[in-house]
Amino acid sequence: MKGWIILCIMIAFASAGNWMNNGTFESELSVGWQQQGSSGATFTRAINYDPDPDYEVQVYKGPGSGYAHLYQSVSFECPVSDLNFSINAKMWAYDNNADTLCWAASAVIVSYMNSSGTKLGDTRICMKTTPCPWVSTSTIHLINVSDSLWHSYNFNIATELGNLPGVNPANVRRIQIALYDTTAHTC
Repeated sequence: MKGWIILCIMIAFASAGNWMNNGTFESELSVGWQQQGSSGATFTRAINYDPDPDYEVQVYKGPGSGYAHLYQSVSFECPVSDLNFSINAKMWAYDNNADTLCWAASAVIVSYMNSSGTKLGDTRICMKTTPCPWVSTSTIHLINVSDSLWHSYNFNIATELGNLPGVNPANVRRIQIALYDTTAHTC
């Protein structure tokens, strides 16, 4: 099982421009981003992942159970109707084990939080293998990716929250952007 995610990310707030710190990865990953991961997790910043000359980042968790998690939280004072999310991403998830207990998933996760940082819900732009237990719920909206090509994803946060009936948009005061790759080998 393995997966990876390569992307260039930008979150834009319509009333104030881009508020992410190093959202285009032009500085080292230690600027603005936090990294977590289990054994085999790698975070690589380079200019050769996409045909353009700018930097992108690859988040990768190789074989064996575990995860790679690169993330950043952004607080805001404007209404969620003024928030727009935009990302270019290329994802891949592969499970080379026929066992139904093994799976892989890669995702860009937009988490919606209250002012104290409690997570209220997620939007996950993801590629996952069949046994992956992720499903859409009242607080999780899955946007499934079916190929490993570069795609642009854009949405207004208030509009997207309409897909999460368990999240009250008035309570969303912070957003966390996470690049997440995970594998599970439980047999």
